[in-house]
Amino acid sequence: MDWDRLKTFYHVASVGSISKAIPVINLSQSAITRQIQSLENSLKTKLFKRHTKGLTLTEQGNILFEETEKIFIDLNSLERKIIEFKKTPSGSLSINTTVGFGSMWLSPRINQFVQDYPDINLKLNYSEDEQDMLRQDYDVGIWMRRPKHLDLISKHIATIKYHIYGSSQYINEMGMPLRRSELAKHRLITYGLKGKPSPLSDTNWLLRTGIKKGSPIRKPHVTINNLYGLLVAVETGAGLAALPDYMVQHKAHLVKILPEIEGPTYEVHMVYHENLKGSLKIIAFRDFLMKKIDEWRF
Repeated sequence: MDWDRLKTFYHVASVGSISKAIPVINLSQSAITRQIQSLENSLKTKLFKRHTKGLTLTEQGNILFEETEKIFIDLNSLERKIIEFKKTPSGSLSINTTVGFGSMWLSPRINQFVQDYPDINLKLNYSEDEQDMLRQDYDVGIWMRRPKHLDLISKHIATIKYHIYGSSQYINEMGMPLRRSELAKHRLITYGLKGKPSPLSDTNWLLRTGIKKGSPIRKPHVTINNLYGLLVAVETGAGLAALPDYMVQHKAHLVKILPEIEGPTYEVHMVYHENLKGSLKIIAFRDFLMKKIDEWRF
């Protein structure tokens, strides 16, 4: 199959019009028409339905367009890899992770990466919703689960543990619970049920711990649909909440309540599309992340 004809077909199909494709292909309208007709003749099938408002793809045309689009995506990825393979990592690097992990763990450490790689334009996006990596809206995801799609590469970088925390101010006011049953006498703060929590934000196990099966669970005094908001509420003495340990590592005014009770644990994975495998900026960020994780563990 002739590559020039296939390329012409792809650009025409993308815009749905020969005239609109002229600036992209840089050929005359008659030349584009001849290439499309030659491609249809070689395949012995019609690829377009022609009408007054432009062109629409036939069923066979749709099949060819979908396969051709994959080729162009791969070519664009290859071009990006070749450009990136320089001595110094450079270019745009977009990172997506949860609000809690991003604001409380990543942001305080990102200055070192910025200093080490001044030619990388870093874009950080913190959201409770994992976005679609298959569309490659961003380059790297730091997820609280292992990805299931085969096109995504993941590296396990840490395990997050939960415990119950309260402020020293709150403990002085309400006393220290010594048994699970005593949690019923305390103000409990949990993640808002109407929010869209990521796996890392599942703090509502606090309402169930120590409760016998079939018995009613405790009711929260406050719900907040943001993990960082939970932390601030605990710091100001609003009550007790289940928080990931990384959020309270350097907060001496917070006290671990009933330390023998451990909530769910979550695996943290650095995730990126297989098309970015070998990219210098991905390697640079991975090495930075692993170094900071090792420092944090100690």
